[in-house]
Amino acid sequence: MFELLDGPPYANGEAHTGHAINKILKDFIVKSKIGLGYRVRFRPGWDCHGLPIELKIGKQKETPAPQSFKEIRSAARIVADEAIGKQMNAFRRWGVTADWDKPYTTKSSKYVAAQLDIFGQLVEQKLVYRTFKPVYWSPSSNTALAESELEYNEKHQSTSVYFRFKLINVSSPEIIWSSIPPSKPSQFYALVWTTTPWTLPLNNAICVSPNIKYSVIQFEREINNPTSTYYIIASNLVSELEKQSEQKCRILGTVKSENLIGKKYKSCWHNELALPIYEAPHVSDTVGTGLVHTSFAHGFQDYDVAVSNGERIQSFVDSRGCYTRHLGHDLDGKHVLGDGQREALSSQQWFIDVEEIGKRASSMLDEITVSAGDSDLRGSLKQLVTTRNSWCISRQRVWGTPIPGLVDENGEAYTSRELIEWVADLTRKSGNTDVWWEVDLNKILENEDVRRSLKIPKDVIPQLKKNVDIMDVWLDSGLAWHAAKENEMEREHVTDVVLEGVDQFRGWFQSLLLTSVAVKNKLPYRKIIVHGFCIDEKNNKMSKSVGNVVDPILLTDGSLKQKAIGADGLRFWVALSGSENAGESKIGPKIIEDVDRKIVSLRNGFRFMIGGCQGFNGNPINSPLKTLDQDMLHSVDSFVKKTISNYEEFKFRTVANDLTQFIQRNFSSNYVKYVRDRLYCDKIGSESHLSAQFTLHRTAYSLAHIISPLLPHLSAEVLHHLPGSHEKQILRHTFMELQSEEKYYMPELSQLMKVVHELRTVLEASAGPKIDTSKKDIIVYVKPEQEKLLKTSELELPELLNVSGVELNESRDGISVEITDSKRRYCERCRKHTRKDGDNLCSRCFDALVV
Repeated sequence: MFELLDGPPYANGEAHTGHAINKILKDFIVKSKIGLGYRVRFRPGWDCHGLPIELKIGKQKETPAPQSFKEIRSAARIVADEAIGKQMNAFRRWGVTADWDKPYTTKSSKYVAAQLDIFGQLVEQKLVYRTFKPVYWSPSSNTALAESELEYNEKHQSTSVYFRFKLINVSSPEIIWSSIPPSKPSQFYALVWTTTPWTLPLNNAICVSPNIKYSVIQFEREINNPTSTYYIIASNLVSELEKQSEQKCRILGTVKSENLIGKKYKSCWHNELALPIYEAPHVSDTVGTGLVHTSFAHGFQDYDVAVSNGERIQSFVDSRGCYTRHLGHDLDGKHVLGDGQREALSSQQWFIDVEEIGKRASSMLDEITVSAGDSDLRGSLKQLVTTRNSWCISRQRVWGTPIPGLVDENGEAYTSRELIEWVADLTRKSGNTDVWWEVDLNKILENEDVRRSLKIPKDVIPQLKKNVDIMDVWLDSGLAWHAAKENEMEREHVTDVVLEGVDQFRGWFQSLLLTSVAVKNKLPYRKIIVHGFCIDEKNNKMSKSVGNVVDPILLTDGSLKQKAIGADGLRFWVALSGSENAGESKIGPKIIEDVDRKIVSLRNGFRFMIGGCQGFNGNPINSPLKTLDQDMLHSVDSFVKKTISNYEEFKFRTVANDLTQFIQRNFSSNYVKYVRDRLYCDKIGSESHLSAQFTLHRTAYSLAHIISPLLPHLSAEVLHHLPGSHEKQILRHTFMELQSEEKYYMPELSQLMKVVHELRTVLEASAGPKIDTSKKDIIVYVKPEQEKLLKTSELELPELLNVSGVELNESRDGISVEITDSKRRYCERCRKHTRKDGDNLCSRCFDALVV
């Protein structure tokens, strides 16, 4: 049994080229594994919850009004179901094989119940907690966000400022002056640099590092002021300050970091506040000033500083992204950035502690491969999971899986495995995923086992209310290793492969890994395969505003301006551009045209094979094969064997390139060119003609089957028209059954053909482009051992070399060829100089026409 676990696409919108790369690559795996003899399980999935669908619902109404949870969730189901229907139709149109009758969706009651079962186990292990700390926040959507949900504008330039804080208890004796200490009154400032100036009124501390050398500087324009003003900055960053401020500075001395740690400075917003300078490990002198502005509620490292120093964490920015009244009348109610912005904001959220789990998971990753082609990408995933301390799993929305729990008026949360499993059972039995929102609080507390497990103080019970946060969608899909499977037997089987885009290092690959290691202490997959994103021919990202978006439907079905390349054309593009590659997959008019040319070349090759088989029943023949036919079938066997190896290693681009080269070189250049004369002119039913037909039939049959994972429609079409075959035979036989029997090959075949290929090279060089060698005789000079080989097929040499006649001679000097005019006459039927004087046709053509 081989299992491919589907990373679920989001159930919103139409299928696009990104879907095409992902789903078609997965189909290559499914079909190739079937051909390799495996039973394959691939259940397609859809990720249905989340903010985009909720926002879409709001846009659908002309005047959006507050809606109940039931209205929102009902409308969201409709949006998700519509998208699933459209996307499924597109995937099936592309020839994707899957268990379409039993897809998994993260909104189904079965999935939600299974998800809650696992969540209960996480809670029981005390890995889930609720606390007040910074998270990425969307004021416009009024919810927490995951880092993987953020979109970074590469062209965006942050507003950055240098800002000075007045030091209170730093004095001249603590400075190591370069010369005589100043005699004028002095004032010292800590100079910070920040890209979030909106947090300056919220400043709580300044952080420095004991590993940094700090300088005391003065701006030249301030030297003659009656009071000396000095700034403290990391010595390595003085020149950058001069560059950015366009002001010259003088370095007048240095100050040790230990003379700064523990000092105080004045708050820039509350004059009466003296704030501390702390030591922190994240401070560096690579950018900024080496003194870091710190706001406990609005930065992840800032939060850590607060915790390590026992500081209280307060947020004076509300969920709308506006300053609160605590900052005074001037800022009260004003937005810190503007609608649609994302910022770090402290709020009460649910988290999973993944610090220890990440380290454990990282060591386990050595057991598997994480790759794109031959690249080993395990290091990328290891780095991400080992540097992650906590995972914010709560969202302040409605369309999602609930986090069953109770909260008192002080924000204290109460949850338990018993409560969560009780909700899971209700969901499973009723088939209703709205249970948590519908169930009455009193009914929850009436269940004695649940109430006892929550350990709620009696005086708190009257204050309780249900937690209304929902789970992060990455937790939804991240539990697919359990919830997407039908039964415990399936769950015991570790998924063999997951395949997703390179962005899933930050998303699904992590969420699967962390949850599986946390609950089962084992990996959820044996192999990760990574693919890249789709861009246009000019290396630009796909954008509707730019107008470079390529619609897969237009590629497959065509339009007035776009030639249809069919589903196989789309699939061949995916094989050539999307496989074995974590970089970008380019698409555009020139690339589509090139793919179409290659498909036409393949079709022409198969058309010749099928045409040459007319009148042949496809059965094995008893007569020996001609040397040329033996060589062709030997090449087919080698191609099949190599392709099997490439399928085992998931090298689909290699298969596609090898197929193109095989048809162009091995088949067209090295076989068709030489066999046409025999196929067209030898007597139908003769041993020589049957040999050619058998070879063409076996070649078409083998190639049609071996390429079926990549080009199933072309494969079916070939087998439909090939005598003695049927399109329903696709993937009904293993690829190993395509190997020809050894009885068809003479022992010295490879050595003989090596000499033949050398002769062809010499002959082509001697003839040049103007001489038609098929109408010429040649005298061949070869070494004795080569002559011995050639004599075993001497009568076939004219065909093997595409000439009218061959005279074989021994020579000690190596291979050479002399082109001569034939002594025989030109035959009008076969167009070779093989006719005797007085005859109307050559003897071969005469025999062919005799009834």
